[in-house]
Amino acid sequence: MSRLSFQCEHRFSGGFALDVAFDVDHPVTALFGPSGSGKTSVLSVIGGFLRPQRAKVVLGERTVLDTAAGIDVPPERRQLGMVFQTHLLFPHLDVEANLRYGQRRRQRKDRPIEFDRVVDVLEIARLLKRYPGKLSGGECQRVALGRALLSGPEMLLMDEPLASLDASLKARILAYLQRVVAEWHIPTLFVSHSQAEVRRVADWVVVLQQGRVVTAAAPGEALSRPEPLGWKNAAGPVNLLRLEELAFRDDHATGRVGDQLLYLPPMERPSASPVFVQFSPADVTLGRQDVTGLSTRNHLRGRVCRLVEVDGAVFVAVDIGQILWAEVTPDAADELDLKPGSEIVCLLKAHSLHVVE
Repeated sequence: MSRLSFQCEHRFSGGFALDVAFDVDHPVTALFGPSGSGKTSVLSVIGGFLRPQRAKVVLGERTVLDTAAGIDVPPERRQLGMVFQTHLLFPHLDVEANLRYGQRRRQRKDRPIEFDRVVDVLEIARLLKRYPGKLSGGECQRVALGRALLSGPEMLLMDEPLASLDASLKARILAYLQRVVAEWHIPTLFVSHSQAEVRRVADWVVVLQQGRVVTAAAPGEALSRPEPLGWKNAAGPVNLLRLEELAFRDDHATGRVGDQLLYLPPMERPSASPVFVQFSPADVTLGRQDVTGLSTRNHLRGRVCRLVEVDGAVFVAVDIGQILWAEVTPDAADELDLKPGSEIVCLLKAHSLHVVE
């Protein structure tokens, strides 16, 4: 796993200042933050598209940028695979030719990434003779990812690659990205402002705000801090639970979260794994003890690990084997005597769950 060490100070002509430093060596690291926080600028410095006033970037054992030492490796020699929000495929080349272009740019001969295997993993064999103008947005992004892979990169850089896609396509492309990481073990830097995307794919999160790092931690910790996430102007945290042991009955499906059973809305059998459920903290009702005689089928037991009060609401993080967030009023939090360590039951209706693959 290649380690990335990044240090950069740069002031733009409009007054925005970037002062960022971090070190990561995780399979997938997310750069997360609101628009204008500096995420794309960081990626541009790493990729060699922005020459900062002061910076040092070390990828594995190679220094690709050190302004003090006069080192500035050209972008095409940094051994990076780039995937952008706009796929940037060559419109005059068919899919196979676009992929072969990436293969011709391969610099690392020791990384065995085979053309046929990339086509198989990304499920693009039927697209090989088509031109980009005849592809959907999701298909274009899969081809762009394949082209980046075939260049044999030491690291993948992905700049909001899902921003222009609808929710169902986003889920599918995330699944393909997870397959790629599992297959080739290429460290990935993933830029996003979507909590759900980051919770799903990232092992580590660097949160940026106004050109500074405000926290760097595992997703559950990094995404539980309200100020850099703008909770005051949004719905708060996002719930995304990973399901195990899916089972199907005549009229419903179930999955497991740890050792607890979760009833799901009617769904077709998934075409890939893993499967996640996404839902709002407002859809969770809390109780200090289990209650019978309710239509709500999901009663998940856990322990309160954090409370965050924001503008008349209290977000409660509950450890049920994974972190689940509930939203309650301050009065309800007082009546339930909620505090870290409290045992709690989370009530959740199946129809409020959105299943994503």
